[in-house]
Amino acid sequence: MKRSVVLFAVGILLFSAIAYADEAGYQKHVAKGVLGLEKGGYSDAEAEFRSALKEKPGDRVATLYLGIALSRLNDKRAETVLLEALSYDPHEARTNLELGIHYFNRGEYDAAEDYFENAIKYAPDTEYSEKAEKYLRAAEKTGVPRKWALGISLGEQYDSNVVLGPENGELSANISRKSDWRTVFYVKGKYDIFKNQKADAVAGYSFYQSLHNRLNEFNVTHHILELKGSYRISPALTLNGSSSAEYAYVDNNDYEYALSVSPSLVVSEGTGLSTEIEYGYKRTHFMNSDFFTDNSDRTGRDNSVGITQNVPLNDFISAKAGYFYNEDRTATTLWDYRGNRVFTELRFRFPAAVYAGLNGEYYSKKYKDSASATGDDRKDRIYTASVSASKIFMERYSVTAAQHYIKDDSNTEAFAYKRRVTSLFLNVRF
Repeated sequence: MKRSVVLFAVGILLFSAIAYADEAGYQKHVAKGVLGLEKGGYSDAEAEFRSALKEKPGDRVATLYLGIALSRLNDKRAETVLLEALSYDPHEARTNLELGIHYFNRGEYDAAEDYFENAIKYAPDTEYSEKAEKYLRAAEKTGVPRKWALGISLGEQYDSNVVLGPENGELSANISRKSDWRTVFYVKGKYDIFKNQKADAVAGYSFYQSLHNRLNEFNVTHHILELKGSYRISPALTLNGSSSAEYAYVDNNDYEYALSVSPSLVVSEGTGLSTEIEYGYKRTHFMNSDFFTDNSDRTGRDNSVGITQNVPLNDFISAKAGYFYNEDRTATTLWDYRGNRVFTELRFRFPAAVYAGLNGEYYSKKYKDSASATGDDRKDRIYTASVSASKIFMERYSVTAAQHYIKDDSNTEAFAYKRRVTSLFLNVRF
């Protein structure tokens, strides 16, 4: 017995010694590499940071410094390494700054501008933002700063219960209970009206089109015009605001148009923690058609208020959770309800620019009137879960796969349903 205890203790000591040696070796290589960068010995620095990564594979700091060394050497591999470092923490100012410098030195001023602006946004009033501003001014003299951005997605979806809008939400009061494949085309663009350290304003436009294989009566066309802005009151407080106008067609027939406004206050607690308090108002007008004969009954307004907490767990995982309360008032009391929604989200950042997400939501709706012969007021309990994964390659391209599940456990049989949506998209960013 004593011999076993002694052997166990010796094993623990050996394991601890090995772990300490690995950490010590890692620290030594990083220190030598940083010294090499400061003295201009970029090739030696590269070797040291590669040795550090052998001691601690996937380490964010060593990956960032390796990317810096390669960038100073004008090595084309720098882009891949710096993007990998950014995948660990997209909000890290130094990494965004170094990516901006890399693209600036290559003459790609449009791409450089995006990362310099990120560095200013994520670390205002620091040496990183000051350096980024100098590069931005130089870019303005050397190249034409880009004020716009455009994203295009094209993909296929399989829906087990086709009643789907652009955000995977319910479109109509009728539940089809039919499955189908559809091709989806989505375009989203934005234009920076102005931007500085204190405030910014952005105009945007989105276009969504779905084309079903068989159920053409559920083809959706959706347009959204948006105006967003923010004002940094202090390093800890930011006031955001957004407004939008949207119009939707179903099977080329007018379906709905809506106007909305949503102010919010973001409180930054440091080290990536933040809390967002948000109010939303939306006025929606629904229009009748041959297929949706009573659609106008749902015309009305929605008021909501909620809170969201953002928590970075480590360099690889971030989380958010929140609660929203809303009241929907419509043309007929049949569609009036009060809702309580809670949600949570986990985001994962992996090496090689791979991202994944897990989402869960519970939404309880209590309607004012009955929708069934029993006379009981309608109550919906909606459960939603989704998982997604994206791979970024060649900086501007990515592939996204996702699985979405929703179940409405309504006490009114006509509105109880289940849906599974499987998606695969190719995305391009300009």
